This record gives sequence, C-alpha cells and structure tokens, in this order.
Amino acid sequence: MTGDETPSDGEESNVTMARRGALGLLGTAGLGTVLAGTASAQGKGNQPWHEWDADVNANGHSLTELGALATVANDAPIADFAGENLNVDDDGVLNAEGSPESIHVVTEYPGDTLDQKLENVLDALPEGDDIPNKQPGHKIVIPAPDPDDPAAADGLPAWRFESPVEIDDNTGKLVFEMGWTLIYATESIESFFVIGPDEKTENINLYGGMFYAKGNVERSFIDIQGVGHMHISRLYLQNLAERNSVPAGIRLADYHGSSELTIKDTEVTGCRDGFLAEYGSDDVPYGPSFDLDISNWRAGGGEHSIRIDGGASITLDSIQVGGHPLQSVSEDIIRLENSVNETRSVSISNVHERHNAMDYNSGVKVVDVTDGEGPRHNGIIVENVDLFHAEYSTDIEYASYFDQQNLRPAPKVNDDAAGSTRWFDDGVQKHETYSSHEFHAGGSPTLAVGEDDVRIDGAGNGAVLTTPDGQSRYRVRVDNDGNLITEEIEDGDDRTGIIESFEDGDLAEYEGETDAYAIDDSAPVGHGDASLKNTSGGTAVIVSTSGLAQYPRAGDAFAAQAARTETNANLGIAFGAQDTDNFYFARIYPESNGDRLQLYKRVDGEYTELAKANVSVERDTLYDFVVDWGEFGEIDVEVRDPSGDAIGSVTATDETFTEGGIGVRSTGALDNVRFR
Repeated sequence: MTGDETPSDGEESNVTMARRGALGLLGTAGLGTVLAGTASAQGKGNQPWHEWDADVNANGHSLTELGALATVANDAPIADFAGENLNVDDDGVLNAEGSPESIHVVTEYPGDTLDQKLENVLDALPEGDDIPNKQPGHKIVIPAPDPDDPAAADGLPAWRFESPVEIDDNTGKLVFEMGWTLIYATESIESFFVIGPDEKTENINLYGGMFYAKGNVERSFIDIQGVGHMHISRLYLQNLAERNSVPAGIRLADYHGSSELTIKDTEVTGCRDGFLAEYGSDDVPYGPSFDLDISNWRAGGGEHSIRIDGGASITLDSIQVGGHPLQSVSEDIIRLENSVNETRSVSISNVHERHNAMDYNSGVKVVDVTDGEGPRHNGIIVENVDLFHAEYSTDIEYASYFDQQNLRPAPKVNDDAAGSTRWFDDGVQKHETYSSHEFHAGGSPTLAVGEDDVRIDGAGNGAVLTTPDGQSRYRVRVDNDGNLITEEIEDGDDRTGIIESFEDGDLAEYEGETDAYAIDDSAPVGHGDASLKNTSGGTAVIVSTSGLAQYPRAGDAFAAQAARTETNANLGIAFGAQDTDNFYFARIYPESNGDRLQLYKRVDGEYTELAKANVSVERDTLYDFVVDWGEFGEIDVEVRDPSGDAIGSVTATDETFTEGGIGVRSTGALDNVRFR
C-alpha cells in the first residue's frame, strides 16, 4: 500500500480488516516483528498530525490509536499473527477469538438438549491438582441459543431441558451465568439442577435464567441435597400450569449438612411451596436450614411462599406474594415447622402482599407438627408485616421465645407460645402477650391489663408498695369480704430476695447425707455470717424440698455463690429437686485438662449430662452460678467471677422438672441462694 492509498479523514478503505479482527489486534503486545511490511495510517498522538508510509516494527510494543490498518495486497499474504487468541483463518481473515480455559460457553459443546451440553461441560472440567475432584474456579456461560440449534425449544431462542443435571462427586466452586436466557422443561423431569446428591459440595453459584415448566417438574426446579456456600440470584422459576402442580421452586432436602445458602432477587410461580426446606436425613444437625438467607423473594402459586422444617440462624427479608393466582398463597406466606428440630434464631422482616388473589391464614405461621412431642421454636423475631387478605399478620402457636412488632392485621398468639407483640391499629400502639397485657417478674404475671380491668392475679396476693425511705415494703390487698388489708412483707414472701443463706445454723430443712456438711462462719462466706461447707471431701447429696420460704421454679431467674475448697474441689448448686434421686445440678468439676462447667439432670438415680463448657476457677473464691430457668425448659447457666465478669456458660432445654427444691451434690462451699 502506498501513501496515496491511505484513507483520508471520513473515508473508508476497502482493504481494512474486519472490526473484530482490528479490535483484537489493537492494544495487543508482541506484534511488532510479525506485522512487517508496508502499512499506512493516520493517528493522533503527542506529535502534530502527520502521515507515515513505512515498514512497521513495533519492537514488542502495542499498536494503538490507529485510524485504519490494512495488510499488504501482494503475493505474500500474512499467514499468522503473534498474540494471545489471534489467528488467521483459511480465508486470510484475522480473528481474535477464544476465552480463558476456565470459561465454558455451552454453545461450544455438543448436545441435543441443554442438559446434554451441560453434562458435556462438566465431563470436560479438568481434574484438580492434589484434590480428589474436579478443578475449582470455572464459569459456565449459558447464552440464548441459535433458533436452529437442535437444543433450541421449538425453533425459539430458548433451550430444551429433558433430564436433571447433577452437580455431584464434590464438584464445587462453579459459577453458572445464565443472564435472562429462557430454559424450558420439554419433558417430565424431577428437577433442572440437583446439587450434592452423593456428598456435600461447596460454592455453587446460579446467576440468572428464566426456567419454565407446564406442571411437568416432579420435585423442584432446583433441588439442593448437600451444599455449603451456595448463592442463587436473579432466577425466574415459572410453572405455567395450574396452582400447586409443581411441589417446590427451590427445595433444600438436606442429606449432608448443608449450610450458608443465600438466595436473593428470585421469583417463583405456580409451586405448592416456593422455597421448601425439609429433612433428607434425620441425622442432620440443627435442621436443613443452617445459615440460610433469603431476600427480595417473590413466590406463590400454592400453599406457602416459604416453608422451613427446622433450622438455625435464618434471615428472611423482603418477602412478597400476590397479584396473579399463580403468584398467591392459600395458607401462609412463611411457615416454620418442627418435625425433628425446631427453628431458632430466626429473623423475619418486611413481609408484604401485592394484592393476594385469595384469602389466607397468615404472613408468618410458627407451628407444631408433633402434637406437643417436638421442641418448641426459639428466638423468632418478626417485624414489619403488612397484609390485606390474611386473617392474621402472624400465627404463633408453639414457641418458647418470640418478639414481633409493626404488624397488620392483628396477630394470633397461642397459649403454648411465650413472647411479646407490639402493633398499631388506627394510631393506637398495642402491646399484647397472650390475651392481655401482662408484666412478668420471673415466670408469673405480676400485673395484667385485661379488656375490662387491671388485675393482680393470684388468690389474695394484692399489690406490694415500698415506703418512701425504701426500708420497708407492704402488701395491699382485700380479704374475702372485700376489706382492705395492709401488711408488712418479710424477706422471702415474694419472689425476690434470699432463698437460703444458712443463717439459722442447721440443716433441719434438708434430707440426704447431711452429716457430710457443716454450717460455720469460716471463709468463704457470701451473705451474712455463715455458709455451707462440705466436710467429707466426697459426693454427698442433700436437698431441701420444704421448710424454706420459697423455692425457684421454671420461669425464675436465681443465683447462688459456690466455692472450691481444700476439702472439696467441686462447686455448684442443685435445683428442681424432687428428692435425692431426682434433680438438676450445675457444677464446676476438675478434669485432667482443666476445669469443666457442667449441667446435669438426675432421674431415678441416673445421671445425664445436658451441656458442658471449659472454665477455670481458683480455690477459696466464691463464684456466682446465675441460672435463668425458662418457662418452657430452657436452662441457661452463667458463672461469674467476684468482679461480676462471666467466665463461662452452658445452655440446654429440658422439661423433666418444672419446680422443686434446692441442694447440693458435692460442693466445697455454698451460700447466698437468691432470686434475681
């Protein structure tokens, strides 16, 4: 080419390369010695405008900002170019094609259906180095197909899908990028994807994709059986047949301990359960939903948008149903069940409907499916539920602890649930617990605001008032004839103050091996002038079930001071005692590798450990055993040092005993047993 053949500004050359080839060449290093011949171009750099006409040798540098580039039209055409992903085909066209080996485009793989192409992609993944599975870190791209591709559905830019694709053999760390590609189930299939059917896999990411079925998905669109760290985003799972004709949109049937599943910006229609978490194996700890996060979720077309049977650490945010019948629910938007394990530590927020097409029960249902035999749900936090066609905003029937606020319509709370509700109606804030507004101190209501009156429940208990100087307390009550009675309250008459401090100097209220203990004023002493000491150095059970003013029961919080002594290295407190063979006890026990905080129960003389934790304590030092004995069997024990700092804790749930006496099994010293 000569300088006369160089295109002027605004003109095109009929011998320039195709745009794809030119773009591939520009900015690519290493072309200088190969691109040798006559070339001409106009460009603008740091120098004024100029033309050049010479052989080009870029000395390994990039050629950039070229107005046009043409090959020499002579008898020696260029046969090859140096540079990543550059080649010249048989027609002499420069191509800049290809992609990194870790990116797989399904159109480059054989198959008469998309599932066949995906299986061929998975088979082609290289083996991992020093790991017994496929190499991690690959992306599988699913663009829209050519309508003439044999895998295209009915000649449309959509893929046919006829058999489940299994991500098995711990093939993990894969990304499926589908954009808004259309994917049709053209035959009856169990699922589109099955994740971890044989063993737990990790880091599977599904991004995008519009999946369609006509009632011919037998189990779920996406079936997860064992996975850790999975992300699902921007999926559209649509059943075009009638309501309830597909069991689930996304099913988490845990067989291998799945955890850390995140789903966001996803929509499901026409499925009985938009998201379903159920047991694949009863041996899965915590339940199928462990570290589950679902946000910006739109699902309906059946009974529930989300149904979860057991799990822990669950976050559900921005959950919506409604509009078309295929997007609406007939029972509950969210349903929590407890067939094996309860759900616990659950946060639910921003539950709405977009004009649900039918009436239904509630936005959040917390239910018992075991006829009272299973564990109660624990730690259910709900806020911002606003519904129009639901009978209740929430329906909580079986929970040991819940807290909910900002609800419409009014919630329903069963007597088997304990918690607090705050909601608004016509500008009036309402705070409900059970059928009245009750203030609790310990397990029993001290003040109840009913529909027609304010009550202090309990036969003749009355109200307790404190004198202005704070030194005395008086109970104000009425007798059976309606006469007003005022009487001074001694310590122990209500559920505050000291339970036992051994100031009477004897063990008349106790049964068991009382000869193994003494009450004296030697250190350590926690309250008053004396404390209980073990003098035998061994195990010796004593309990008091009568004779003291009051005893702790389920629903109370209490504490006791205990110490390790030279005589006995154990320290602790027994409670819920029926007799010397039936009680709970918390203790610190010295083991070969350090001290151990333990919570036990003894039933008919047999011991069962409920919980344990490592701690460290000093001799002749009083430690506080702080016991929070929940109304429905939750037992929290925290041990605090003399400064009030916690040094260890254990938690368990057991309803064997709900009331009973106090005592010890084996402790160096015990004192200052008191309500908190």
